[in-house]
Amino acid sequence: MILWPFMIGGASGAILIWSLYRIGALQERSGIAVLLGAIAFFWPVFALQANAAPLVIAFHSFVLLAFAAMAAYGFRHSAALLAVGIIAHGVFDALVYFAGHPGPTWWPAFCGTLDIVAGVLLLVLIRTRRIPA
Repeated sequence: MILWPFMIGGASGAILIWSLYRIGALQERSGIAVLLGAIAFFWPVFALQANAAPLVIAFHSFVLLAFAAMAAYGFRHSAALLAVGIIAHGVFDALVYFAGHPGPTWWPAFCGTLDIVAGVLLLVLIRTRRIPA
């Protein structure tokens, strides 16, 4: 059933942010920056695992570097930018799904939903001043 990856991804995003918030990992930007960098790492790994064409591996590696740069900049300047970066990665997952991707068929729906739910919840926590901006 196609809805399962969306439902599990959304629930996972909510549980992830709730858990990180409860243990205090979101009280500084490093937790969010690591999350952004980690989620961007999966596509190059999938490309390597699938023995994809060098151009596909290079593309996903470039995207990883772009999100890693955003994580580094956001760590220094803005938790909101990090949250937007996580949402942007969710949008990227959706685009990659339609453009073709080297990962499991369910991954873009799962990860994209996780990213968007997590990013939106982070923005809510920042807006309500539960975590530092």
